[in-house]
Amino acid sequence: MKYLSFLALLTLISCGSGETRQNIDDNAYRTSGVEQFFLPELPNWANASSAGKCFKSSSLHYLDFAKLSASYKLDYVQMLELQAQFNQKLEDYFRSSAQRFLKPVEEASFFSNTLEQVRGGIKQFKIPQVNEVEIVWLEGYLAKNDAADLRKLAAKGRFDSKLPVLYSSCHTKQSLTQWISENDLDQVGFYLLSSEYLSPYSSESKLDAGLKLEITKLFNSGVKLVYFPEQPPIEFVLP
Repeated sequence: MKYLSFLALLTLISCGSGETRQNIDDNAYRTSGVEQFFLPELPNWANASSAGKCFKSSSLHYLDFAKLSASYKLDYVQMLELQAQFNQKLEDYFRSSAQRFLKPVEEASFFSNTLEQVRGGIKQFKIPQVNEVEIVWLEGYLAKNDAADLRKLAAKGRFDSKLPVLYSSCHTKQSLTQWISENDLDQVGFYLLSSEYLSPYSSESKLDAGLKLEITKLFNSGVKLVYFPEQPPIEFVLP
């Protein structure tokens, strides 16, 4: 299944007119125009990470960076933030209500509010000024170890010398926060980088196969990135 999720995403993108979302009564539907910025949703079987060998904890809404860049002049990091924050708001909303989908007017409101926040400079992934960051890839570590081993490393001060960022290929921010709490790792003080930040677009707004992240774009120039385990996930595009 190594390339199935990649293939499915590109196939769905090329068939963008297909209806993949839950149908809403035509009489109640009033287009707002924001739907043009959303890529078709992945089917459940393709909502996975070949790098992390895991299924994603939620069905995410991926954004069309080419159209966003043309319409709003957003840069790469702003578009990543817009996608991440929009999905995080949706998950918070769905978990706090009995709703399982948004009406078009609600989707437009969520999108517009998030867009204004991002254009105003609000970031979910924001770290202090440091010289060195250690990125811990959760699925890469758990492929050969378990959470108890990570707790032992934390107790020995393994993550004290560098600012620790916990990255997950499949967890959303909410589910990753829950995982940390369930495994008694709150004391580490991880900064979280979750799967909402992956995109099929490059920083040049070029569409490519698979979901990826140009990781260095999220950090100030001069910050040294160290990976744990030693090799970064293939989802990271490095300079």
